[in-house]
Amino acid sequence: MLHHPVDSLSSSSLNSRNAAADSVRAFAWVTVVFLATAAQADVRLDPLFRDHAVLQRERPIPVSGTALPGERVTVTFGALRNEGVAAKDGRFSIELPAMDASLEPRSLVVQAPSGAVTVADVLVGEVWFCSGQSNMEWTVDASNEASRAKELAPRVPIRSFKAPHVTAARPAMTVRGMWRVASAETVGSFTAVGFWFGVDLARAFDLEVPIGLVDISWGGTRIEPWIPRDLMMASPEPSIQSVARELEARIVEFESTGADARDAEAQKGEARFRQARAAYWKRVLETEVGGREGWSKPESSKNFPLAWRDTTLPALYGAVDASLEGFDGFVWFTRTFEVPAAWADRPITLSLPPIDDADVACIDGVEVGNTIGDWTRRRSYELPQGLKGGTHRITIATLDLHGQGGFANGPMKLILADTKDEIELAGSWLWRQGGGVPRVVAPARRDVTKSPGTEPHEPAAIWNAMMAPCISFPARGAIWYQGESNAGEPDNYRKLLPLLMESWRAKSGNPNLAWGIVQLAAFMPFVENEPAQGAWALLREAQFQGSREGRGGFASAIDLGDAADIHPRQKREVGERLAAWARASVYGEANVAWQGPELRSAERENGNFVRVRFDHAQGLHAMHGKPDGFALAGADGKFVWANATILDEGRDGILLSAEGVADPVEVVYAWQNNPIRANVVNGALLPMIPFRAKVTK
Repeated sequence: MLHHPVDSLSSSSLNSRNAAADSVRAFAWVTVVFLATAAQADVRLDPLFRDHAVLQRERPIPVSGTALPGERVTVTFGALRNEGVAAKDGRFSIELPAMDASLEPRSLVVQAPSGAVTVADVLVGEVWFCSGQSNMEWTVDASNEASRAKELAPRVPIRSFKAPHVTAARPAMTVRGMWRVASAETVGSFTAVGFWFGVDLARAFDLEVPIGLVDISWGGTRIEPWIPRDLMMASPEPSIQSVARELEARIVEFESTGADARDAEAQKGEARFRQARAAYWKRVLETEVGGREGWSKPESSKNFPLAWRDTTLPALYGAVDASLEGFDGFVWFTRTFEVPAAWADRPITLSLPPIDDADVACIDGVEVGNTIGDWTRRRSYELPQGLKGGTHRITIATLDLHGQGGFANGPMKLILADTKDEIELAGSWLWRQGGGVPRVVAPARRDVTKSPGTEPHEPAAIWNAMMAPCISFPARGAIWYQGESNAGEPDNYRKLLPLLMESWRAKSGNPNLAWGIVQLAAFMPFVENEPAQGAWALLREAQFQGSREGRGGFASAIDLGDAADIHPRQKREVGERLAAWARASVYGEANVAWQGPELRSAERENGNFVRVRFDHAQGLHAMHGKPDGFALAGADGKFVWANATILDEGRDGILLSAEGVADPVEVVYAWQNNPIRANVVNGALLPMIPFRAKVTK
């Protein structure tokens, strides 16, 4: 296919898009009618068969879902029709033949005696999973060139399905989510990397092939929860196998315990936690300055009110006073309030916003409630005996254990039971800084009613809930941007990445599911005196090696980072580099460069020099100034920044030397967390892949 710029769309393409929009509106009433029917029907479709879906072209499409056991199910898509029988468990999978790409919106109708479901505005094109952690989930609105994306969105045939963040201990059958058609109004919440990837593919196909992006991503997640646990248990790597087997054993034990037994144990556990929490606060407040000096009843303590200062609540520590920015420890707050005579001795509730991280609340020096280990939950402390009419004093000791501390936004009030009567507590308070974080381990609540394997970091937890329901939906491939949460574990990651890739192929039934991997961008401050740091460089090497072992493509983002932000905003470039790989390697488009220069050899020359040669090095040059980012080490292992000379535009490699390194034995390039000096690219402006290698003679 010819590669046309999206910004110069043809009138025929625009007419096609307008016709598609008219068809969408025409189908709207059909959707409403069938939604009402589907709500009562026993026919249910798997999650990606939803309005505005894109089906994978040139592949048979198994339309799958559930109906009543044994009933005959008919599938119609345009002029295509097929039927089958639901199995004993109600599952059915009825195959439509492979189809060419089409921008014509059609309805997918699934009928059975128990009901019918219609999916409106379905296209046929190219489908890609977009997965990983926050840099894949990062939206168009939060990235550079958001305005350009919104201008382009109505003119490119791109649709996106977004799944919510959920976990499960066992593979689920469904996950919530919906397809959205790219428009100026919707594209802001699309995955930015995925959108620009889709834009480049769409224009490569002359805007005649719809692009479906299945965005199943979750910021801050490790790689393990994305891998099916049964295939982790079958891994030949003992470290991977043992972790998965241990978790599986805990899940089986949990499942074998009856609900009544779990509930009984939960009650015992909650009682133990309350006791431990009370003991914690007693011990902590005995040594905390505010506890020792009786600040829970401050009017009777020393230096009141002189030692206390004015503030307005709710507020986080930094907003209370600049001196508290970054402070971890106790800050005490107090104020008075009036209880009407009509409230006297009637039950009331103290309602407070979430407090980061813990708190003890007292009224007239008597504790009315405390919390530890739950900084996201609103506080609700019951006073069943109420209070006498008149003036009272409330004091709250807040404890921040790490990060930001204080009160989140939200109501602060006393509420009279069974009424809407309230006493407002937000506003003017007094505050006083206490001591630092206590040297006492805080108790943790353990929820025995929650199954193991459902925490977002646990093996297969995300796979089970988000990917398993979608993996049988035919797709061309997956693009993957993840690794930040596994930094520091390069050896394990190199083994896990190909396992992830092959496991999705196995579960999808598509051994040729394409994979494009993004190599982590630069991050953290540049360190001049450490040319070979390791750390993130080792994780990048694991990504490079793992992608090769997993038969995947590769796009480096080493030059697109931000020292101060783990979420660099240059997402268009990442998406376009992944698209270049897909166009060349998956779709067979000629003359598309997607590989950056890769080290081929490093050989010593004339004692003190090292010649490094590269593949994919046509047009090798430095982006600015002299080529930089290389370092050499001698037998002492100490790396020294090297002088570099590109020979004949890279055809004869690069010649390196470093002052004081007489007999180099090792060479690195861009081997830092943030390799700011690395500036070598090929003629396609693709960055050189970071490397560390022994020098041969």
